[in-house]
Amino acid sequence: MKNLFKRKRTDEEILNTFFGQIMLVFIGTTISIICTLGTDKIVGFQRKRENQRLSAMMVMSNIERFARTMDRRSNLLARNDSIATWLLSKPVEELELLPNKELSDLVDQATTVYFLSHDKSAESIFSSNMDTWKNIGNVQFIDRVGQCFSAMNTIEEYWNDWVTGIDNAMKEISQNPNDYEGSTICIKYLRNEKMRSYLHSMHNRKAWLSYVAATMRYHNRFNMEAIGISEEEVLAFTTTRENDAENDKPEPNVMEFYTPTIKPDSLITFRELDMRLDSLKGL
Repeated sequence: MKNLFKRKRTDEEILNTFFGQIMLVFIGTTISIICTLGTDKIVGFQRKRENQRLSAMMVMSNIERFARTMDRRSNLLARNDSIATWLLSKPVEELELLPNKELSDLVDQATTVYFLSHDKSAESIFSSNMDTWKNIGNVQFIDRVGQCFSAMNTIEEYWNDWVTGIDNAMKEISQNPNDYEGSTICIKYLRNEKMRSYLHSMHNRKAWLSYVAATMRYHNRFNMEAIGISEEEVLAFTTTRENDAENDKPEPNVMEFYTPTIKPDSLITFRELDMRLDSLKGL
């Protein structure tokens, strides 16, 4: 018992020595460093996950916004399609009976289409910023998103080439009227096979825009699965971005300044036009 008592006193004496105190400080400091490093690592990991999620949400949101643009363009083209279909269904000789202003309004509405330019900011950051690639760290997701961005650029170019074709065809006729048959510029348009082909294409283009929107969303769902973010989250995030953009700096909408002569797909209005033509023909 005496030996044990002596050993206990000896240990206590060691702890009370200068070296014993240093040892305690060293142990405490080591534990503190380990805890700090562990906490920093956890915080860094969480921050990386947040950056990864935000980067992924931004690029998927841009793809969804592109799809929404396609939907809006398709809805706008419904008017072009309806009026073009009506114009093409009538013999040009009958359309010549309409007052030039009235016919000009119809032709203008049928041929008015706008160039497409989607927001490439997220695409630029995603494609050129290596930190974004490192943050995401998902090769499958990066490949799929890259394919979506490439498709969006191809679609934009394809659409704008078509719009340019319409503009050039109309410009050629209006700048060289003597080279084309017809009593007025509008009648010259309607007698020209190239212009009639563009009018015919309105229907297919309208369907194509809706198809593009559906296809982009189809591929975007695979992006969501690859990164583990739900479609509901992406849609809500996109809507918030659009609302914030509108509230921040609302841009003028061309449709606010454009009053259509007739509404798209209005059977009553087209019936009125038919009756007007019959009256002009003396029927």
